[in-house]
Amino acid sequence: MVVTEVNMIGVHVNHRGDWVFVQIHTDAGIHGLGELRAGKNYDLRLRRVNELAGLLIGKDPRNIRKFFTDALASGKDIDSMLAISALEQALWDISGKALGVPVHSLLGGRCRDEIRLYANINRASTDRSPGRFAQLAKAAVSDGFDAVKLAPFDGMPSGIDNAKDAHAGIECMEAVREAVGAKVDVLIDCHSHFTPRGALSLADALRDLDLYWFEQPIQEDNLTDMIEANRSCGLRTAGGEQRRLRQGFTELMGTSAMDIIMPDVTIVGGIGELVRVAEMAEAWGIPTAPHGPFGPITIASGVQAMAGQPGFLILEYGYGEVPWRRELTLPQEEIAHGRIHLTDRPGLGFELNWDVVEKHRVELV
Repeated sequence: MVVTEVNMIGVHVNHRGDWVFVQIHTDAGIHGLGELRAGKNYDLRLRRVNELAGLLIGKDPRNIRKFFTDALASGKDIDSMLAISALEQALWDISGKALGVPVHSLLGGRCRDEIRLYANINRASTDRSPGRFAQLAKAAVSDGFDAVKLAPFDGMPSGIDNAKDAHAGIECMEAVREAVGAKVDVLIDCHSHFTPRGALSLADALRDLDLYWFEQPIQEDNLTDMIEANRSCGLRTAGGEQRRLRQGFTELMGTSAMDIIMPDVTIVGGIGELVRVAEMAEAWGIPTAPHGPFGPITIASGVQAMAGQPGFLILEYGYGEVPWRRELTLPQEEIAHGRIHLTDRPGLGFELNWDVVEKHRVELV
């Protein structure tokens, strides 16, 4: 079996931009799907996928590590890593389909039957008011989720040094907690808007809300500041979504820089590297909660990668962006009580529904 073609399919989502899927075809009639992190202004990523496709044409797609190594040798910049990650997902999909088994079977099997999700309600609306966040949180809970996340400081300047200067975001958090009650886990993403001193001030202001985690309160380019913020804030911290490869997480191990790591399958290097990062973190007693509030193939990849990871905690789900998300794949994405149940469908377990794709397709350069 050899690769014959690589193509990409884009669909428009909302104000956040597009979802883009990579499809790898073979002479055996088997094709694989991966998801390229897109959003807006992603032409360079498309170009990089097309360039890296040259490493695959005429080659056996089951030699995933060979492709991964060769692709890294050609570049590890952000666009390269996004392209590698998308193509790598599709290669795992092909390998599973070729053997008639789910990807998690190729990774050592599974140690759980379901994957817990949290609903990221941050991407569903341009209305950033406390009332709208509360409305979305209540909707997610009504749909069965028992964990919700928001990033209420988006739109505010960086370098906030005092919680008083972030009162509007704090009001959103308070509204969400009141809306969902005490039994639902509430997560906050600060998107690095605070200084170390501001992060501690914010932690004090949010302490009574019983947060599940305190995500990326400060910039992650200063390990000393991260360690001090984590040790002093008194909340469970999470982060690392932009880090690439195992090397990007190595400096965090054994430092108390964050309590939970959030590698993203679309940037860390794909499914295989996500698994390797999670295994490294497990050796240090650090839970893994993959980032990835994107399309259904990102979720499918995360599910397969985390199925066999004892250190897995929870997986991110982009909630409420479009009403046709479930219909975009065949079979439809099924979530019950905020969980996705593992199946034995081959590969990643999904195909695109071309009727829905055509209704929302965008032309790619």
